[in-house]
Amino acid sequence: MLVKNICKFTQVMGRFRVAANPRDYCHLAPLKRSRYHQRSEFGSRPLCANAGGYQVAWIAPHASGSSGGLLWAFSAAFTLNLFGGADEKEETPEDKLITTIKRSILCIQREQYDKAEQMLHLALRMAQDIQSKDGITYVFDLMANLAMEREQFKKAEKIFTDVMKRLFADGHTEESPKILHISSKIAHMSQLQGDLEKSFQGFTWTLQQLAKLLEKMPDDKDILELYGLTKNWFGQLLMKQGKYLEAKNLFKEAFDTLINVYGAVNDASVTILNNISVAYVNLEKYTEARETLLQAMELAKELKDATQEGILQANLGLVYLREGLMSQAEQACRLAWKLGKEHQNPDAIEQAEYCLDEIKSTLNGEKRQ
Repeated sequence: MLVKNICKFTQVMGRFRVAANPRDYCHLAPLKRSRYHQRSEFGSRPLCANAGGYQVAWIAPHASGSSGGLLWAFSAAFTLNLFGGADEKEETPEDKLITTIKRSILCIQREQYDKAEQMLHLALRMAQDIQSKDGITYVFDLMANLAMEREQFKKAEKIFTDVMKRLFADGHTEESPKILHISSKIAHMSQLQGDLEKSFQGFTWTLQQLAKLLEKMPDDKDILELYGLTKNWFGQLLMKQGKYLEAKNLFKEAFDTLINVYGAVNDASVTILNNISVAYVNLEKYTEARETLLQAMELAKELKDATQEGILQANLGLVYLREGLMSQAEQACRLAWKLGKEHQNPDAIEQAEYCLDEIKSTLNGEKRQ
């Protein structure tokens, strides 16, 4: 997601589904969450279950709004060998469990969260009936991610803690990527709930452990992805603390890491570039902010993502306004409004109208002087 408001921003940045008050920081708007952002945003994708030769993996829902996007945005898939291969033609209890899990994921994709939760409880009973220890863990992990998606952070943290206990009992250590993945999510949720000290400690510890893992496995893309996700989230925390330079550096490191994983053209790059631009605005480095937004817009065009392009265009207008380039600011914001209308994107329209109002207020103030 991008971020609303170039003068009061940050809390919204990179949040998976949760959209904080965008005017708490700077009025650069958060990009709408894309499929990629949610697959992670985000970072809420659960553990993956390998069943019968094919994968039951988290496919993130395409949300109508929000952030981070981040919330399911940047995440690693870690495989759980849930069931052995089942070649029987007749549907087995394991097959029924897999089908129920897949249906629950489909409900989440459609934002039918109550139905998804009901199906997950059914899946849990099925896993318990066949005494599938890994199946139970996997369903709990899905439940935790669903609670996180619904902004039920206390509930999500409790379930994630139970998942960690099960993983520890199964032989995982503090250095396990599965444990670190959950640790990063808990730190992110702490930030969203305002417990900045707990969030800071969680991110610091998680990044230290991930750095150690990368020394041993420097080319492991799952770990690299989680490393980038965690740095992006940590950057959001630092923005909230007013540590804009440190946040900008972390965003850049996250950007470089995720390019290494996905290549230059991906949704995550667009989102993080927007985050970098917001940090530059708070540092009053408007030229760098403008150049970064233009880079993000080029990627959005290459991705044919008009939704993100509209918000980026409005943010660019606000940067032009900060630079005193009134004509360019108005042109950018009117184009953003046009894109928002063409693609029925209320976020882009709202941001464009905010930008145009700011231009009008600035011009009226100059006239009064």
